[in-house]
Amino acid sequence: MPKISVRTRDQKVYEKLVEAYEKTVIIQKQKRLTYGRWDFVVFGPTDKNETVLLEGYAEQAVIKRVPIYIASLAQPGLTNVNGIPIEEFIEEDIPEKYKGLEIIHVDPLRPLTIKKRNTLPGTGRASDQICKDYENENIAIIHSPHESDWMIAVMKYLSECDRAFPDTVQETFSRNFSPHGGFLTLERPSSSQLN
Repeated sequence: MPKISVRTRDQKVYEKLVEAYEKTVIIQKQKRLTYGRWDFVVFGPTDKNETVLLEGYAEQAVIKRVPIYIASLAQPGLTNVNGIPIEEFIEEDIPEKYKGLEIIHVDPLRPLTIKKRNTLPGTGRASDQICKDYENENIAIIHSPHESDWMIAVMKYLSECDRAFPDTVQETFSRNFSPHGGFLTLERPSSSQLN
């Protein structure tokens, strides 16, 4: 099963990731999936009683039209291996609370691209309007617990898509290799990793 594993700098980041993942609500999935591309709208409240809406897509990375799969960047449990900064996977500013997050396993490689960003007044009515505006579109609608948690919310959606529509290459790897844990493995830092 495709998954992502990350390493955090401290316990607080770990707890925020878990909370964001658990509180994400996937309102609507894409009605028709396109191979190698997942379109989404993700929205969440701000601290100023506003709603931030991001429209974008995850697209499987390719080299010369061949999909990229990463079996592993590091073996689970290794603490002295550098991961890939999350900033390299997301074409958008990373919220302060997630800066320094390292990805140590991702499969398949799907960078996230944001093509539209809007800030709407309010939270309740804005959510209703977003759902109404996109309900007939071939796009996923994802509600994140806070606007800064949007990338974690999208990763949860991608995980659900992977469970419903497994990739044939992934299934072949899965039969031969079974890594530990679920979709989002959040490694707790060792004492040497704390700042």
